[in-house]
Order: sequence, then structure tokens, then C-alpha cells
Amino acid sequence: MRVGDKITWTPAAFEHEVSGERADHVRKLRSVTGRIVYIHPARRYYLAEAKVGNETIRECFPIQKR
Repeated sequence: MRVGDKITWTPAAFEHEVSGERADHVRKLRSVTGRIVYIHPARRYYLAEAKVGNETIRECFPIQKR
């Protein structure tokens, strides 16, 4: 895993669309494809970002230890 690698994930912000909290929007989980933009020096987590429409979203994920 390196900065710049492509990654696909379902953002936590989209999870409520299936639960029905926003009935006026599509209730379907959507995935986004973005890039890793930061990795913690101790490799505890990484930050990914993706363009969604005209906006950029970011989300952090823990790095799984082997």
C-alpha cells in the first residue's frame, strides 16, 4: 500500500441511504473509487479521497496488521 494507489470503498456517509433515513434519495449502496492520499507514519491508518460530483470526500481506514 502506497500513497497514490487506487482504492474502492462504500463511504460511511452513504450507509444511511439504505437504512431509510433519507427516503427522498436512492436507497442503494454506492461505491466510490479514489486514491490513498496519506498513510500514518506508524501505519495505523490511511486516508483516501474521491471525487463525488463536484465535491471531494475523504475517509480514514485502519491498516490491517498481518
